[in-house]
Amino acid sequence: MKFSALSLFLAFFTFFSAVTALPSGHTFMRASCDIGKCVAALAPTVVGCVAAAAKKGADIARDASCLAAAANVVENFPASCDSCLTEFDIAGKAKSAANAVEHAAGAAAKEAGHLVDEAGNVVGKIGSEIGSFF
Repeated sequence: MKFSALSLFLAFFTFFSAVTALPSGHTFMRASCDIGKCVAALAPTVVGCVAAAAKKGADIARDASCLAAAANVVENFPASCDSCLTEFDIAGKAKSAANAVEHAAGAAAKEAGHLVDEAGNVVGKIGSEIGSFF
């Protein structure tokens, strides 16, 4: 199934609407974190990047604008999201995700090394077999 920019925007809007409609004290509206304000602060960047992604690389200006906006959000993270970072342990989860990616990349590199070694062995055997004919 293909997702359009409109469907992604509608999903984001639906999530935002549901979060802001939750009663006070709900998991997403903890005492120190107002996720609705955080989502609202991040919305312009998300919408811009969804629009860029919808073009699938055909609009380099939008892609660059998305990257610049994302870098700006990382560098100047909205204050309304600070308490959510702490409340939901985003830094810890990001570190865990980075470790998992690093582990997977290491395993993939190790497997690729084994495949290269095996290919070398096969080529060597073929060379030996060809050499035995002469």
